[in-house]
Amino acid sequence: MLHLLFLSLVLLLVIVPPAFGLISERTGFKQDFTIETSGYDFTVEITSNFNVGDIEFSSDDKRLTLFINSGIENNLAEIQIPINLINGNFTFILNEQEIFPIVKINKKISFITLEFEGTGTHKLDIIGTTYLPEFSEIASLILFTSLFVLIFAQKIKLPGFKNYSFNKD
Repeated sequence: MLHLLFLSLVLLLVIVPPAFGLISERTGFKQDFTIETSGYDFTVEITSNFNVGDIEFSSDDKRLTLFINSGIENNLAEIQIPINLINGNFTFILNEQEIFPIVKINKKISFITLEFEGTGTHKLDIIGTTYLPEFSEIASLILFTSLFVLIFAQKIKLPGFKNYSFNKD
């Protein structure tokens, strides 16, 4: 009976600590940040094993800046940035040094996988080459100009422009 109790105690000491041990460095915390710019709202999603205390966006510089606080040495993040916010060839600057994370892009988002080492505070700049809401400011001008040209072409009856009608008469 004493042997059975001793064996149970040994198994308990071997099995329980891993089950209730420290949180893994690969555990992800999801944070969503809403960026408001040019009358649009964009959500930047960050899943990481560190805290992003603040985020800033500069439309002039096409730059997204993350202010990071980490309590662990090996840091990992997955960042989703809408392509309508910033896009293009990205440059990543972590603590004033260029880094090269993995970037995958689809029709809606840029998906960035980032790994770096070091505890404490960090600053990550994500710089794109395009800021698509710039186009939305001139889209109405292009639409108006196109409409004006079409009406003008029909008024002077240019060859190649027929007077189309939706009636089948």
